[in-house]
Amino acid sequence: MTTQASIQKWISNWLLSQRLSTDFSTHLLLGDGSSRSFYRVLGKNQSYILISDPQWTQTQDYPSHQQFLETLGLPVPKFLNYEASLGFLLMQDLGDELLQFRINSDPKSKLAWLKAAISLLADLHGKTFPVPENLPVTSRFFDADKYFSELQYTLEYLHQKLLNGSRTSDSNLKELANFCRTIAQIEPSVFSHRDYHCRNMIIQNNQLWLIDFQDARMGAPHYDVASLLYDAYVPLNDIDRQELLKTYRNQISQYAVGQKISWHIFESDLKQVAFQRTLKAAGSFASFFIRFGKVTHWPYLIPALNSALHLQKSGYGVKSSVIDIEKWIALISQIKIQ
Repeated sequence: MTTQASIQKWISNWLLSQRLSTDFSTHLLLGDGSSRSFYRVLGKNQSYILISDPQWTQTQDYPSHQQFLETLGLPVPKFLNYEASLGFLLMQDLGDELLQFRINSDPKSKLAWLKAAISLLADLHGKTFPVPENLPVTSRFFDADKYFSELQYTLEYLHQKLLNGSRTSDSNLKELANFCRTIAQIEPSVFSHRDYHCRNMIIQNNQLWLIDFQDARMGAPHYDVASLLYDAYVPLNDIDRQELLKTYRNQISQYAVGQKISWHIFESDLKQVAFQRTLKAAGSFASFFIRFGKVTHWPYLIPALNSALHLQKSGYGVKSSVIDIEKWIALISQIKIQ
C-alpha cells in the first residue's frame, strides 16, 4: 500500500471512530529541516495537521512531551491520534502564521512579540522544573559531547562540503572540545526546547503556541535563550537583546529554578553558548542545502554567521584558524543560488 493510501485509510478510520464525516482531502505542506512530511487534512467542518514519519525516529518522543507540557498549561497543540507502527501523528491545526511571518508583516510589533516569546520560554523552563525522570527528555543532555558533535557537524557540512575546506586537524578539534567542555558545565539543567526560535512558534488568535519540541533535552536555559536572542530568522540588535534578557529574568524569577541561575555571570555564559548555537544553526542551514537541495534556509546562513562573528570579535567563543567566519561569509557571498 502506498504511503498516500495508508494516510487516507488511517485518517478515515479515525474520523469514523469520532463519528465524523469521512469527506476530507490531504495537502502536502512545506516541511521543516527534517525528513518528515507534513499534511493539512481538510475535513467537512475541521482541519488537522498530519505528520508522517515512517521510521518514527524524529517523532517518537513528541506525544509524551506534548502530554507533559499540556498538563502544565503550556500552549501546545492538542494531539488527536498517533500510531507508531505507521509513523503517523494527527494534531490540532493552528494555522500557518509563524511568529517570523507576523514580525515580518508588522515590524513595529517585533519587540512586543519577542517579549511574549521570551516570557513563554521562562514559563517553559520554570513550570517544567524539576523534570520528571520518566520523560524522554531526561535521557538526553547538552553535555560536552553534544555541543562538540554539533560543531563538528558545522565543520563537515559548511566548511568541508559546502566550501570545500580541508579536514580539521586534531589540535584544532581539541581546542573546540575544550570550549565545549567549558560551556557544558553551565547550570542549572532545565527542559530545553533545543530549537526555540520564531519558526517554532505559531500565532493563532493573537496567542503564541509552541511547536516542534520533540527533540527537547536537558541543558542550561542559556541555550534556548540564545536560540531566540540570536535567531537568524529575525536578527536583533544588542539593545533589544538587553530588553529581552530583562524580561526573561523577571519572568523566570517567579519560579524556583530562577533562584538557581547565577545571574552575575548569566550574560557572559549566554554569549559563550550563543557562539556555539549560531554556528550550529549555520551548519544546519548548510546541511539542508547539501543533503536535501533545500534553498529555503539559505537566506539565513550569513545572518547566523554574522552573529557568530560578532560574538567572536567580542571575545566569546573560540578564536581559531579552523573557525574562520569572515572567510566563510566571503565565500558564501560568492555562491549564486538559482
